[in-house]
Amino acid sequence: MSLVILAGLFYLISKDKEAAYSAALQNGDNLARVFEGYIARTIKSADNTLLYLRKSYQRDPANFTLATLVQDPDPRHEMLFRFTIAGADGIVKDTTAHRSVVGADRSKHETFRAHVDSSEDELFISRPLVVESTGNWAIVLSRRVTAPDGSFAGVIAATLDPHRLENFYSSLNLGQDGIVSLVGFDGIIRARGGAGRSHTDTFGRSVASAKTFQLYRDAPTGSYWNQPGMIDPTKRLITYRVVDGLPLIAIVGVSEAEIFKFASRNARVYWSISFTLWAAIAVGIGFGAARERRLTSTTSTLSRTNMLLETALDNMPYGLCMFGPDGKIVLSNALYGEMYRLSPEQTKPGTTLRAILEARVATGATPKDTQLYVASRLEQAFHPTPNYVIDHLRDGRVFAVSRRSMPDGGSVAIHQDITAQKRAEARITHLAHYDGLTDLANRVFFLSELEAAMERCRRHGERFAVHLLDLDRFKEVNDSLGHVVGDALLKEVARRLKTSVHDTNVVGRLGGDEFAVLQKVGEPGTSEAVALAGTLLAVIGKPYEIEGHQLTVETSIGIALAPDHGLAAEQLLKKADLALYRAKSDGRNGHCLFELQMEREAYARHELVADLRNAISRAEFELHYQPFLGIAARETIGMEALVRWRHPQRGMVAPGDFIPLAEDTGLIKPLGEWILRAACAEAAGWPSNMRIAVNLSAVQFRKGNLAQVIADALSESGLTADRLELEVTESVFLEHNEENLAMLHKLKDLGISIVLDDFGTGYSSLSYLQSFPFNKIKIDRSFVADLGRRGDCAAIVSAVTGLAKSLDISTTAEGVETLEQLMLLRAAGCDQVQGYLLGRPRPSSEIDFRRRKLAAEG
Repeated sequence: MSLVILAGLFYLISKDKEAAYSAALQNGDNLARVFEGYIARTIKSADNTLLYLRKSYQRDPANFTLATLVQDPDPRHEMLFRFTIAGADGIVKDTTAHRSVVGADRSKHETFRAHVDSSEDELFISRPLVVESTGNWAIVLSRRVTAPDGSFAGVIAATLDPHRLENFYSSLNLGQDGIVSLVGFDGIIRARGGAGRSHTDTFGRSVASAKTFQLYRDAPTGSYWNQPGMIDPTKRLITYRVVDGLPLIAIVGVSEAEIFKFASRNARVYWSISFTLWAAIAVGIGFGAARERRLTSTTSTLSRTNMLLETALDNMPYGLCMFGPDGKIVLSNALYGEMYRLSPEQTKPGTTLRAILEARVATGATPKDTQLYVASRLEQAFHPTPNYVIDHLRDGRVFAVSRRSMPDGGSVAIHQDITAQKRAEARITHLAHYDGLTDLANRVFFLSELEAAMERCRRHGERFAVHLLDLDRFKEVNDSLGHVVGDALLKEVARRLKTSVHDTNVVGRLGGDEFAVLQKVGEPGTSEAVALAGTLLAVIGKPYEIEGHQLTVETSIGIALAPDHGLAAEQLLKKADLALYRAKSDGRNGHCLFELQMEREAYARHELVADLRNAISRAEFELHYQPFLGIAARETIGMEALVRWRHPQRGMVAPGDFIPLAEDTGLIKPLGEWILRAACAEAAGWPSNMRIAVNLSAVQFRKGNLAQVIADALSESGLTADRLELEVTESVFLEHNEENLAMLHKLKDLGISIVLDDFGTGYSSLSYLQSFPFNKIKIDRSFVADLGRRGDCAAIVSAVTGLAKSLDISTTAEGVETLEQLMLLRAAGCDQVQGYLLGRPRPSSEIDFRRRKLAAEG
């Protein structure tokens, strides 16, 4: 009896361990597959960007700037890349990282030497290194830059912070002491994490002697038990996969303790039951010498033994059943019947396997193809080869069944409910491909779908369109109402997008408020793409009810078609982006299809930005001044400074052509400082009661030192603060509202007048009058232009002047071009006027300040 119990004990324990090991192999392969795919998509996406930037740089290195092609990265984004270009001498020429990096010498760095010493055009992936400017770890991806003659011209690189992978690590259910590692073919650890920490102490260490490096050259994927002690003392089941197309190995390790924790727990239970059985048998046999008593005692002991055996079976965490060589069930535990919704009568000993399978079909606890299911199970049940199958049942549950033959020709099977595990694996895969906020395809997955569509187009001629969408003025919603409202709005936009496109199309969120749609189209496809863009505009433009706020948001859409506009993914995206830029330039809330002219305009814009960078040092800017008049006395009381650009080849560049560029590139900061200093210096020589007005961009507030810049301009020029007026638009209040308000109060405390420009054109201008005590508001020229023809414009002007007087704020009307407009403004109670009727902008040298009383000028 003891031998029987011991054999049964070891059999149950071994089966538990076999099932746990099989599940661990499958789980490890799934986790490694997800990790490998994630790394492949992430690095290839970065490499596509490097290739695009390199192409642009090699076309015109003298005028190339990363800022015009790469947006400032969102620090909250899942993967954060920063780009750098070094010349042939190794000196950094441009970067999207900290500006102090420009001018640094990279000639001795591994990422530079790898391309100097090789003429191959390959992506180089560096060892982990510590960035000097930040002290943070980084992995550098780099490519060789060549001159027109093919010679070495430098290196373009992207840096990835390996800590950014921690969010991905946390999405993998690795359990106790689990790890993931990214290792190069050189054996150097690029990134490692898991078990709640990033393992930065292992970055850069070599594991070239590990078993992985004896295996990966022969097999691109595999599993094995590691030898503890190389990096840490934990024994793990290691699963590795070579990253597709890259010299990297994705490694997942799950600890032995985690794999066998349930089997170990069960083993303790089994041993406890066995000791109880042995004790019971020993006590039973030791009582009495009489045969009858012995028989009674033995019967009692066997009864207790059977009871304990049944208890052990029924407390197993798996369903267990055993069949004899005749195909009839010998024993099973209660959980086996419960898993398949079978009664004890349906699983009693002597029942055939076919009868049990047919009973499962009746309860619905089978896969969809019931005939195939029954036939395959009958065929496999008594085959001498062990098998492991996973059944996806009709009710959504997933069972793993491990079967093994018995020496007498029967078989035993363990049935495990792995529904939760499979759902966790599906969730991991989903997180690797989809945006966490909107559940749309993320950037990496969308780009992989775009590459696949491009391949189908090249091979089979399947046409498609790419739509790039950018929500108009979404930042204003985020900054004024907060990120909670902004995120809720993005989710609702995503929902509308998903319900507006065909199932065969792919909708993605590329980041922030940028979305994309991959649309299958026929021949030629233009009308289909334009029709979908029109639908998306209408759907997104409908009002939203978000967190108690009534919101309206619109979008701009850029469209590119394949193969018409290119057969490379990055090329098509770039052209869709150019079309998006045109849609925004044309007034937003519209769509635009790519045209060749856009590429020429983009190149011209790129050249203009390059010229703009050098214009200040070359003294190509000059100031013109336009007077503003006090209506009551018809006397000039001040001048507004307006910047002009006299380009040596282009001539006079219109402000509308370069001011938006200066704001987009951040060049408005140095340009704005120059305007302030120059305007104050010239105004200091004017009559002492003549005021000077200078426009400020919202971008200038971001730097944080605006008050000091203005104070320095006043101090250097000798101009008193009460003669300076600073004009701001409502955009100043839509970004960093509290900080900008504090800055305006600081400026006003200096004695400077603060003017609200373009009043009436924003959606909440009245609230600004309540939040800040402006000295003056300027009525937008759009109301003045139709003053004599439209009664609503006259009513608005009268309402504004009346409101201003009640708040003790003066008013200036812009764009006055006729005597009729001047008279109507006087009648409406406007205090000051400005426009061509009263004087055009001109250099200070052409202004006669002795002529204070102005008649109408042409």
